[in-house]
Amino acid sequence: MPVSAKHLKRFAFFSAVPATALKRLAANATRLTLEPNAWVFYQGDPGDAFYMLEAGEVEIFGATDETQLNLLRAGEWFGDFALLDNAPRSASVRTRAHTRLIVMSRADFLWLVTTYPIVLYVLATSSHRQLLERDRAYLAEVEARARQLEELYFTALDITRHLDRDRALEAIRARAVELLHSAGGDLFLFDIATKRLVTQSSTLPKRPNFRHGESCADIAFATGATRVGKPTRRVPRHELAAPIQLTELDGKERQLGALRVYRETNGLPYTDADGKLLELFASQAAIVIENAALIQARVLRGQLENELQNARRVQRQLIPLAPPRLRGYQVAALWHPAKEVSGDYYDFISLTDGRAAFVIADVAGKGLDAAMFMANARATLRASAAAGDDPADIIARVNVTLAQDALIGMFVTAFFGILEPSSGVFTYCNAGHNLPLVWRARARQLELLAGGNLALAIAADYSYKTSALVLERGDLLLLYTDGVTEAMDARGQLFEMERLQAALCENAPDSARKVIRQIDARVRAFTGAVPQSDDITVVALRRT
Repeated sequence: MPVSAKHLKRFAFFSAVPATALKRLAANATRLTLEPNAWVFYQGDPGDAFYMLEAGEVEIFGATDETQLNLLRAGEWFGDFALLDNAPRSASVRTRAHTRLIVMSRADFLWLVTTYPIVLYVLATSSHRQLLERDRAYLAEVEARARQLEELYFTALDITRHLDRDRALEAIRARAVELLHSAGGDLFLFDIATKRLVTQSSTLPKRPNFRHGESCADIAFATGATRVGKPTRRVPRHELAAPIQLTELDGKERQLGALRVYRETNGLPYTDADGKLLELFASQAAIVIENAALIQARVLRGQLENELQNARRVQRQLIPLAPPRLRGYQVAALWHPAKEVSGDYYDFISLTDGRAAFVIADVAGKGLDAAMFMANARATLRASAAAGDDPADIIARVNVTLAQDALIGMFVTAFFGILEPSSGVFTYCNAGHNLPLVWRARARQLELLAGGNLALAIAADYSYKTSALVLERGDLLLLYTDGVTEAMDARGQLFEMERLQAALCENAPDSARKVIRQIDARVRAFTGAVPQSDDITVVALRRT
């Protein structure tokens, strides 16, 4: 079927072109009909034609990979840049559906834009608008991805707190449901004896002869890839499942089980991005499950108790016996391990020129591995601090060393600061640790010191940043670990930041030692007879 001037008028940039010119261009133009997934041209091909999309859809891909740059539909056009620049194609184009194109030769296109410059103006403004829209969409996608990764990081950090296997499994399931904004979920582990997946933790009620949604988890486990399930009559829910697998030293994947979440039929379907997120979380869950199994095996063999007792004696010697004496300042600290050994620690380091360094840190996990890693972190940090530089440089050197020595899934949050007593200037670097509190005596109000850096032993090449504040007379700086805010009472409620802030505000005028004692008393009164589930460490620094 020949191309007519009527067909060309469907495209906006021909509106100012006279009828005689349109007839000439239509007579020379050709039609190209392509099936879905057919390539129109590749990046690097010569620019020899201009394309107008009469029907269907085409995708524009980047030069180095198949990342989609744009999606064009009927009434849009492409291929003009290469003709204007006299350069090879800078991207590849592929059809997404049954597509019909009107093709104009390079000679006719150049005649059109030179004879009627208004056409070139319309093409340029349209391309500019498309680029702006694409940039906005790309920026929104990047920001959303960054938020997801941040949420994934804190979610993974939370599940590593659980040493008990059953609590770890339930925490994994609950946080997966929360991470994927789902209505519920299940965690399955592979039973070697029965050769099938067995439910470990679930929000679905147990019903006889009813295996709701297990098929989705079975497929994910069998294939080693995420699986999206759409609502059916048998399973009226949106489902998403990911395999829980561990990478062995030889590079092979060992399948531990599967993690499944679901949304109700009227909820949003799961996307490919959701699948990637659940897959990343499941890889962290595999490490937690494996670590919990290893710890449980050690306890059953009866070998862990003696090791922990010996480690506690050694570890207690690493904690300062008394706070340093600094003229014009009060320093106080407390350290309450939840178990025989602790992943928490604090330290005071005397530096040159009368300066003093303050450290508080929390290793992910508990038990002997966490205690050993804590001792390694302490020694490494002391050695790095002795070499000088500002807090960010010191922390960066520590991070490189720990990243090389850390077991899979192990990391440490740390706050490191240096006080210059004469001026009250306190420079610090917060490596993923709880945000410290500062009581300002003059304004009688609390400040929360911003964080912003990654925890240690996660990425060896991470660039850390230093921050600073000035402690005026009467000001008090409070450092703490999450054992304070996450202390739990008999009802399962957490102590949380609000109670910590209230305790500090009400006792701020007292000495640093009394402030810490009051915080400790409030935490103990809150938890009552409930056993301490996490290490509690607090350090206070007041300028008098």
